[in-house]
Amino acid sequence: MAVVTDQVEATGPEVDDDAVGPESAGEGAGTAPLRSVVTVWALVAALVAVLALLGVKGTDLYQAKQDEKRNSEVLDVTREVVAGLVSLDYRRSKADLDRIKSVATGSFQQQFEQLATSFEQVLSSGEVLSTGSVKEAGIITADDDAAQVLAAVSSIVKNTEAPDGQQRVYRMKVDLTAADHAWKVSNVEFVS
Repeated sequence: MAVVTDQVEATGPEVDDDAVGPESAGEGAGTAPLRSVVTVWALVAALVAVLALLGVKGTDLYQAKQDEKRNSEVLDVTREVVAGLVSLDYRRSKADLDRIKSVATGSFQQQFEQLATSFEQVLSSGEVLSTGSVKEAGIITADDDAAQVLAAVSSIVKNTEAPDGQQRVYRMKVDLTAADHAWKVSNVEFVS
């Protein structure tokens, strides 16, 4: 029988007597679960970092859209007011001046109200017809409370002294202030 045992041992798998299995209390015991925990925490940290980055980029994108909307509103009001200042008709001067007053505030509003009556008389006595347009307008500075815009304007002015009309070109610096969810003009300067 000893022969059979030797044959079974000889044909079976070889076993290294020095090898230490996971069931023994050796050095490598428990490293597989530790690696799993580290991997999970690394994935969680990466996910948090990606979500934070997306949040920051989303906020930046939202702010950029808000700035774009604000700038568009600022330019629209500037074009309206500046075109209104150079597009006047003595036959409807009160309506023209009231339209400008409706988007005025601060010192511009005060000056305009003080001069409106005499300005209306000048338009009427000179039979002034002026048609103008904004050729270009660009924002110098803008935030959520105030803006400053430079506008290039041209107009054709007809009156009793120039019945065929004269072309005039202006550059205006316009200050705007946010008030009651709308932009109002607080100052207008003619610049050279």
